[in-house]
Amino acid sequence: MPQTSKRSTTMPETSQTPTPRKHYHDIDGARSVLMFLSVALHAGTVYAPARPWITGNTARADFFDWLIFGFHLFVTPTFFFVGGFFAVLLLTRRKAGDFIANRLLRTAVPLVAIALTFNMIEHYLRWVDSGGAGTFLSWIGSPAFVEIWANGTWQLHLWFLVSLLPMFLLAVAVHSILPKQSRIRGLAVELSDKLGGWISGSAAFAVALLVFAFANTANYSAAALVPGSYDLIFPGFQSWYKLVSEFPFFVIGVMAALSPRLLNALFEWRWWMPYAAAAALLFQPYPDAAQSFEVGITMLFLNQLAIWTIVLFILQFFHRFFSAGGPRTQWLADCALSMYLFHHCFVYIYGRMLTGVEWPIAAEFTVLTIFAAGTVIFIHEGIVRRFTIVRLLFNGKTDLDAVKKQPGLIAAFRGDAARANISAQSSAARPNGSLSPR
Repeated sequence: MPQTSKRSTTMPETSQTPTPRKHYHDIDGARSVLMFLSVALHAGTVYAPARPWITGNTARADFFDWLIFGFHLFVTPTFFFVGGFFAVLLLTRRKAGDFIANRLLRTAVPLVAIALTFNMIEHYLRWVDSGGAGTFLSWIGSPAFVEIWANGTWQLHLWFLVSLLPMFLLAVAVHSILPKQSRIRGLAVELSDKLGGWISGSAAFAVALLVFAFANTANYSAAALVPGSYDLIFPGFQSWYKLVSEFPFFVIGVMAALSPRLLNALFEWRWWMPYAAAAALLFQPYPDAAQSFEVGITMLFLNQLAIWTIVLFILQFFHRFFSAGGPRTQWLADCALSMYLFHHCFVYIYGRMLTGVEWPIAAEFTVLTIFAAGTVIFIHEGIVRRFTIVRLLFNGKTDLDAVKKQPGLIAAFRGDAARANISAQSSAARPNGSLSPR
C-alpha cells in the first residue's frame, strides 16, 4: 500500500522567485486515459438500442446500453474534478488576466475550431441521413443549419467544454474579488483541510461518499426547482440544469487543490473501493421518469453515490499505479485533447460506413473504435504536432518547438531502456515538463 501521506502535494505559491512545479502525473494520466476511453463510449452509441438515431445501423445489442451508461457514470464527472483542481493551480501561478487568456486559448479556441469544422461535417451527414437533400453549402443556408446553432445541438460532445468555461470564469472572479489574506479564503482552506482530516479513515471515507452523493442529489433537486431550468439560458447555449449538474465535482476538485491533506485523503488507497466501484458499474442505478417521486429521488441518490464511488476509485487507481509519469503518460497527455475533440466525427463517419456490413456486432464495434482512434492519432502525429496554426486551433498550444523534442507515439511506447533515455532527454529539453496545466 503506497504511503500517500508522504506524497508532496504542497501547492506552489505565487512569488517573484520561480518555484519547482509539482507534476500531477496521476491526475493528468486519469484525464488522458478517460479522453481516449470516450472513443469506445461514443462507438458504443452506434450499437446501443437506447440511441436509435445514431447512424442508420440496425445492428443493436443491450450490452452497449450497459456500456455507454456505465461510461457516462464517471467520464465527464472526472473531467470536472480535474478541471477544478488544475484551475486552482493555475490561479496560484498566474495573474487573473493571464489565467483567462490561458483558459480561452486552451479551451475556447479548440471548442470553436472543432464546432465550426468537424462538428458541422457530422451535423451535415446526420441531416443527409435523416432525409435532407442538398450540398454542404446549401445546407449552411438552410433552416436546419440555423436550428442546430439556436438549440445548442452544435455542441455534440463538446458540451463538457461549454460547461467548463463558466466555471473557470467563476473561479477567476472569486479569486480576483477576494483579497489574498481575506477571511473567506482562509475559511475555504481550513474547511478543505478539516474535510481531509475527517475522511482519512476507511469508514469515514465511506460516510463521505454518502455525503457527497447527498450534496449532488440536493444540487440536482435545487436546479430542477429553478423556473425554466430545462430551457436554454440563451439561444445556442445550455440549460441551467445542465450547466450546474456537474458543479459539485468541480468544487471538490478546487478543495483538493486548496488542501494537500484533502487530496491525500481522497487518493488514499482503500482495499474495498475496487469492489464498490465494480458493483456501481455493474448495477448502474439511474432514475426514471416513470418512477414515483420517492423511488426516483432514491435512485438519483444511488446514481450519484455510484458516480462518486467510481470517480474516486479511478483517481485512487491512477495515484497508486501511475504517479511516476514517463514518456507514455507524456504522450497520452499531449494526444488526449486531440482524441477528445476529433473522435466524435470519425465515429459517426465510420459507423455510417459500417451500416451495410454484415459482421458480428462485436467485430464492428472493435473495428469502429480502432479506426476512429487510429485516425485521430494519425492526425495528431502527422498534423497537430507539426504545424503551429493547427496546434493552436485544435490543441490551444503554441509550443511546437518543445513538442517536437518530446517522444512521438512509437518512441514513447518502445522498450524500457529507450523510454528512460527519451524521458531524460525530454526533461532536459523542457524543464517544466508537459503535464502541468498551461
